[in-house]
Amino acid sequence: MNTALQMKRPAFIIFTDKDGTLNLEDKKLNQVFTLISTMNGIVIPITGRTVGDIYKSLQENNLRIPEILIGDNGANIYSTKQKQFLMRKSLDPQKVSQVITNFVEAGGNPQMVRLTDGEFIYAVNHPDVQDYYRKNSTVKYGEDVSNLLKMMPEITKITLAGSKAQMEDMSNYVEDLNFWSDMGSTKFPNASYEHYRLDVADKNINKGNAVKLMVSILQPTFGYMCIGNGENDIPMFKQAIDDNMMIGIMEDSPQAVKDEMKAYVASKKKRQNYHYS
Repeated sequence: MNTALQMKRPAFIIFTDKDGTLNLEDKKLNQVFTLISTMNGIVIPITGRTVGDIYKSLQENNLRIPEILIGDNGANIYSTKQKQFLMRKSLDPQKVSQVITNFVEAGGNPQMVRLTDGEFIYAVNHPDVQDYYRKNSTVKYGEDVSNLLKMMPEITKITLAGSKAQMEDMSNYVEDLNFWSDMGSTKFPNASYEHYRLDVADKNINKGNAVKLMVSILQPTFGYMCIGNGENDIPMFKQAIDDNMMIGIMEDSPQAVKDEMKAYVASKKKRQNYHYS
């Protein structure tokens, strides 16, 4: 981690997920960002998407660009002010090939493989895939998976898609390789598919560890808050709870996420000053 971060100590930090949490089309969002800034606070988007994707989305919606962006569920931390990655946790290329080979040999469709380097998404050149990403300018295409691997300078996340059973089997497989994974439903590559997707990253990569790292570096005067809605937000919720900070779970979040967080809060012995909302 490059800790030479050129920014002043904030009063507080708001870590927020993007999809299902941060509505980039909300006309009042810039006002919210400005208000937080005037209070010496900062907003740090933290998402499963790439840094390049979240940056482009904010830019296209004419929104204020935060100084720090966290992508690929914490594998990449980017300073928009210094225009450089403060952290880019790459995967072992041989293990990536091993994961993809196992997926395909077990009946997985090679077109359902996507890779990221923190900035760009690399996907197989197929009409359905191109249609899925038609509004996303941060995607690069290759003729097949082998071509994608040759194109990439480094790999920070693998995303696979297929049936629930396939993704469960792959989740067990990558766990044995000491990788972290997150599974959820997806409409990739189009709405006619009832697919599940599996994000795969380094074992120690998750939103909770990214939050812990940034808090240790920035040392916000009055603490921080984590806002999100999905299963990949659970690690950062737990980190906030451990630090006696506040979490915000979106109302339409899966009930399983709400239940797990309620149980986690209830398990804490010293939580008198902790507020659950």
